[in-house]
Amino acid sequence: MSTYKFVAKDLMTEKVVCVHPDTPIHTLIKILIKNHINGAPVVNKEGKLVGVVSKTDIVEYEEKTSKKQCQSSKKSFYSDTNGKLKKAFDKISKVKTFGKTMVKNIMTSRIITAQSDDTIDRLAKIMFDKKVHRVIIQDKGSVVGIVSTLDILHAVSTMGYGSSAFVTEEAIINLQERLESAEKSIQSLRDILSKIHGEE
Repeated sequence: MSTYKFVAKDLMTEKVVCVHPDTPIHTLIKILIKNHINGAPVVNKEGKLVGVVSKTDIVEYEEKTSKKQCQSSKKSFYSDTNGKLKKAFDKISKVKTFGKTMVKNIMTSRIITAQSDDTIDRLAKIMFDKKVHRVIIQDKGSVVGIVSTLDILHAVSTMGYGSSAFVTEEAIINLQERLESAEKSIQSLRDILSKIHGEE
């Protein structure tokens, strides 16, 4: 059992801005700009997570429909943390109109989530295994937050390398057993040396 101090609800960014599948793209653009975010989870009328959408999806959709050569690096909501497509998005948001195109037409249906009580090691493993930089946090089926690699790094920096925050119960028990075994070996060696010196 892990003894990490932090779980997802301690690290996550709360008050997540979500959009719906039927949200028009021009509305999505306004939401992203207003809230200074690169993307948002997509939820249906029941509040169930059905996908994610990002600035990258908007740029790629525009490039595809205009038959331009795709210049993006296939970054998505989960991995685009440095805004490589910022200039392209800014240009599109000012001059492009998407008509009746909606979020469901461009969103990514890939869903990567964790639970609000998942430990920091669990979050890190998900990100490492999935090769992503963001994970959506759910609680009882509802989106309650987002945790990024930066959130984890910040938490780790406050713990301090080698602190007790990184020690598990299994590791402590194993260390105790090894120390006890070492003490027995040392005592046996002392007994042997005593006998040798006694015989001399």
